[in-house]
Amino acid sequence: MKIRRRFSMVALVSILFLGSFTVQINGQESDPSSQRWPSDVVVTMGGIPVQDGGRVKPIDTIAGFKLLKLNGRRGCKTVDGDSIDAMEWLLDCLFRPEVAVDHRCFLVRNDEVLTDIGLDFEGSRKSDRYSYKQLLPGLQLLFKKAGQLFPPGIDANEASKTWTGVERQLVQLARDIQEFESLLHYLDFARFRFSLNGCQEMIDIFGESPGPGLTPLLRSTDQLRELIEKRQSAPPERAEQIQRALLALQQEFAQLDRISGAGLAIFPPEDSNSASEETDLQDEVWLRPMELLTVVFDGAPAEISISALENLESIASSAVDDPDLAARSTSLVSNLRNLAEARGEYGKIPLEILFYRIDFFYHGLILFILSFIFTSISWLAPRTSWIQWATWASLLGGLTLVIGGIVLRCIIRSRPPVSTLYETILFITACAVLTGLFIEWLNRKRIALATASILGLLGCFLSMKYEFKEAVTTGDTMPSLVAVLDTNFWLATHVTCVTLGYSAGLLAAALAHIWIFGKIFGFRRDDKDFYRTVSRMVYGVICFGLLFSVVGTILGGIWANYSWGRFWGWDPKENGALMICLAELAILHFRLCGYIREHGLALLAIFNGVIVAFSWWGVNLLGVTATASPTE
Repeated sequence: MKIRRRFSMVALVSILFLGSFTVQINGQESDPSSQRWPSDVVVTMGGIPVQDGGRVKPIDTIAGFKLLKLNGRRGCKTVDGDSIDAMEWLLDCLFRPEVAVDHRCFLVRNDEVLTDIGLDFEGSRKSDRYSYKQLLPGLQLLFKKAGQLFPPGIDANEASKTWTGVERQLVQLARDIQEFESLLHYLDFARFRFSLNGCQEMIDIFGESPGPGLTPLLRSTDQLRELIEKRQSAPPERAEQIQRALLALQQEFAQLDRISGAGLAIFPPEDSNSASEETDLQDEVWLRPMELLTVVFDGAPAEISISALENLESIASSAVDDPDLAARSTSLVSNLRNLAEARGEYGKIPLEILFYRIDFFYHGLILFILSFIFTSISWLAPRTSWIQWATWASLLGGLTLVIGGIVLRCIIRSRPPVSTLYETILFITACAVLTGLFIEWLNRKRIALATASILGLLGCFLSMKYEFKEAVTTGDTMPSLVAVLDTNFWLATHVTCVTLGYSAGLLAAALAHIWIFGKIFGFRRDDKDFYRTVSRMVYGVICFGLLFSVVGTILGGIWANYSWGRFWGWDPKENGALMICLAELAILHFRLCGYIREHGLALLAIFNGVIVAFSWWGVNLLGVTATASPTE
């Protein structure tokens, strides 16, 4: 019911409060040759700290994930066909909405969604990207149909189970439009001129023609408080006029707050001494621009925040070729950085910007693809030394990038490398590749080398696809943990051990596939030593996996007893871990007792890989996270 009301409210806001902006869009075509943001300004503004999702992150990170959610990638095309990155896109949304509405930043995967809302674009593909201006004529019908998919009195999750694929995409597009509109109107307050001349007393405070934005109000809160007190003792006629002027101002503020009051919280509280000793400063809620007036009016110190807001409003009224733009952006970021540094919440912002700029896992994927190509060539030309060196170099380079990215994530989050399902993909990939390289170093058969290349590229590819899912659902791959998971000791022991067991089980299954497919297609048909070597690898990796799976499962029980007062509860996650331990124990016992030989070992190793995949991913499809509490 809340979701239905939300879409109804969005439609109403789009029609009423956004009317003036819509007229501006339809009546004033944005200049196709509009200038790009200076690169130094884009870099500088990317360092603005924002409190979002329970942590402080750079606005550059928010830009990347918002555009990834809307567009399926961290970049989009302008009306001229030029490519811009996520940060430049976000700057256009905030400061140049008349330009941003022309950017093709909405990915519609099925054109039936457009047909349902009365739109038809000649020459477009079934899956294509569109601008806000192109979708604008169908927005009213889009929100209406999205709201109808949430019948009154029915839970949203239950209602979504009956949706078709097109209906799911329709709801997602409505949500994307809503998020985009909130960005377009985030700085409406900076362009709005409040009614500050409704009575002579207000003219005396603000002058005949005060500038737009909140700054004039924030600079005069003391005089406003005095005016409110003066109203009590003023003659009835003057009191009524003052009352009407103040009421008009209040209504304007409330209306504007409904439009641009949500969004980015970029102002840290300045009154750090007000927090009790028991309260961590990092638990305090940061402020949005529209919330500053209330805080300042209550008497809280906010001089630095007001200066930063003044810079923000001046940038909103500046052209991109303004010679003072760089200085204003530097001053804005400097003020916000100083506030965050005073609270100890800025230290990792530059590191996170570096992390996403380097894009470790995308470049790691490229190197793993190259290593697989070189490995394939080495099978055809085994005596060519440079190919072997290239294979090792590309594989080690990809592994180094993945490990480097994992380490940086650990530093940024101050968490072990396996606190989310996304991170387990990266950790398992790194462990599987590293184990494969170690095996290859021992036997030099190029079997483990090929397997490591395949697992490396599959793991990086899967992580990139799952990153898009995280962008849609949580808006980040570094979310705050629920309280029960916010324990580094157990994350560093139980979850790490279990994840190492996962990686070993999947590596053994991959090696077993080589044995099976080799037999099926007659690869090295008469080379018994080759298949014997593969079998020894499978057996050894399963032994390695069993060790960590058993230790990790026991540590998980201890964690459960510590957190919930019972060692075992037969929940899906615990059952999955137990299934892995029992399956690997059975494989080793069957092989030791002679019940199975090389062929049976390969088949059971593949079956064990299925169990590992179910315990790692399948359980999460049932609604349990990778490191969720046993009671979830």
